[in-house]
Amino acid sequence: MGKRRREVLGKGIHALITEYPESDDGPQAQVVELPVGDIEPNPHQPRLDFDDQGLRELADSIREKGIIQPLAVNRTSASSYHLILGERRLRAARLVGLETVPAIVHQIESAQDLMELALVENIQREDLNPIEEAEAYRALMSTCMLTQEQIASRVGKDRSTVANALRLLRLPEEVQEMLRAGELQMGHARTLVSLDEKAALDLGRRCAAESMSVRDLERAVRGLGKGRKRRPKEESPGGGAADAVVADFESRLRQRFATAIAIRRRRGKGSIEIEFYGDDDLERLLGLLLPE
Repeated sequence: MGKRRREVLGKGIHALITEYPESDDGPQAQVVELPVGDIEPNPHQPRLDFDDQGLRELADSIREKGIIQPLAVNRTSASSYHLILGERRLRAARLVGLETVPAIVHQIESAQDLMELALVENIQREDLNPIEEAEAYRALMSTCMLTQEQIASRVGKDRSTVANALRLLRLPEEVQEMLRAGELQMGHARTLVSLDEKAALDLGRRCAAESMSVRDLERAVRGLGKGRKRRPKEESPGGGAADAVVADFESRLRQRFATAIAIRRRRGKGSIEIEFYGDDDLERLLGLLLPE
């Protein structure tokens, strides 16, 4: 890809419209009416889930006021177009039964250029969930061969933001689905991604079930590592292998119950301490300890 093309893609769709002069309000593009049936869906759309209620509300708005912001499409033949931006508007227009939609037409020959532009524009403009955004970044790296620095420049974000988003793809698949569904938020995900797979899954399930705040989740995660640190040295007189066995049991118990647990031994006897963080957490633990 040439330098000029990369500069244009970095600025987004408006930078591609070079044949129209700019005004104080930005570039002035020619908008044409295209038959809905001539527009194919965006093959590089990062959004996988479209809220039905949101689409119906958008359709009601279009029915009353029309489509205010035109779609962006790429011409693939004399009467065929690939959508670059505006899939929600296109879907809502079909719900309304519109025969044509306003659009700005581009002609981008390189499939890689088109994919890069589509992904970048959707990241910048669409309300993607954290996993969709992370998958779009991964596609830009794996297919468009962009570095994290280049991606950050194109979408107008810090490189650390891109890197943190990509880390979410290390989470267990079930936790990623919770993020897609909105059961967990980005703050929860950042906390869970530092854990091993089992702990992340257990705490992710618990977080969603109990509607835990990010602060509650952070406290629970800190609790996972408390047991070993809080045990006084004199409580493990055997040392060596005995300490390792106790530590292993503590780790397994913490993962099983998703909370801080400490095994305390002294002179042939001891205790097991299990922490809880509120009445709901206590009820959860009791349910695990006293199954019906």
